[in-house]
Amino acid sequence: MKSRKIFKMVAITALIASIFVFGAFKSLKYEEMLTKFQPIFEIMNYVQKSYYDVENIDYDTILNETLKGVMKGLKDPFAWYFTPIETNENVIDTKSEYGGIGAVVQYNTEYDCLEVVAPMVDSPAEKAGLLTGDLIVEIDGHLVSETGYYESVNLLRGEPDTKVEVKVLRKGVEEPLMITITRAEIKIKTVKYSHIDYSGNKVGYIRITQFSEPTYEEFQKALSNVINSDGLIIDLRNNPGGLLSSVLRIASLILPEGKTVITIKDREGSKEVYRSWGGYFSELLKAKPMVILVNGGSASASEILTGALKDHGIATVVGTKTFGKAAVQTVYHLSNGGEIWLPTAHYLTPNGSDIHLEGIEPDITVEATISTNNNSELTVSKVELDPDNDVQLKEALKVIEEKLK
Repeated sequence: MKSRKIFKMVAITALIASIFVFGAFKSLKYEEMLTKFQPIFEIMNYVQKSYYDVENIDYDTILNETLKGVMKGLKDPFAWYFTPIETNENVIDTKSEYGGIGAVVQYNTEYDCLEVVAPMVDSPAEKAGLLTGDLIVEIDGHLVSETGYYESVNLLRGEPDTKVEVKVLRKGVEEPLMITITRAEIKIKTVKYSHIDYSGNKVGYIRITQFSEPTYEEFQKALSNVINSDGLIIDLRNNPGGLLSSVLRIASLILPEGKTVITIKDREGSKEVYRSWGGYFSELLKAKPMVILVNGGSASASEILTGALKDHGIATVVGTKTFGKAAVQTVYHLSNGGEIWLPTAHYLTPNGSDIHLEGIEPDITVEATISTNNNSELTVSKVELDPDNDVQLKEALKVIEEKLK
């Protein structure tokens, strides 16, 4: 047991050393790096030799907290470390599909359980009768209070057509409910679309919730459904971003061939320009008025698309100032199964603007009155809209109406 712990301690310190050698401290020579960060090794040695409760040390926790500290020490809000569990969540988020029950949950700290935020439309959770506000206290005999958030979520996931039993506390029901749910393949729809009839005009509406692997194909499908509209609204409100490859491909569906989408500038000053390849949809969209809806939650890839369409005069931007994240993050995988997201470049909008920590100002500022988030709609593409109660959406419709006159 003791030799195993010593090995893990050596692995921790070796990994820390490798990060500093190949990462942020490039200017330090290897010998200087060892001297500078000698206290880390000293702490681990003292812990191993003298710590009273040495048998109960969780070396994985020490490693994770140390690596978090390394990234925090860069004092960059976009330099992140993810534990192995969080890294797995990132993979699921990028693919936008998994085997599970199809419910958005959060951890309820008051009762140490999972609280159902919303069952997704037509999901196993909805079909089995889970309701918003239900408290999941046990999963297949495992107490959520003991397994914690991530492990409990993983217990809910599994291969499609397998069953999971949950114990649920429901408001107004005295006895706990035992509910058996048959898992299915859950596909998160990152693109929503609809049509709006406004002042005699048929306006197409597309909402992108994030830029993940399936987003490009979903956007193509949505665009095909609304391309015959008189105008187009693209809703990027509360879209935190996602894959650079996804937004670049989507921009090429809209921008004419050869137009600059973004320029990426690294720390040495080298620049790489990404241009639209144009095509069928970009030709059809030339004559149609377009509006982009944004807010403070529109970040990263959302700002790439917004900046490109605004700078080229393709779309009018309506809403509030965007988040301001122009950092291009490179993902580096670590030997412990975790990963770091390290800012390695900035992107510039087509007119050369670096909007990092500045954001993009809309052409027409309209403060929001409602949220565009609906967790139950995560698995559906076609959505219902309410322009009368969404003042930003209503302003977008007015802009299109004016342009059509």
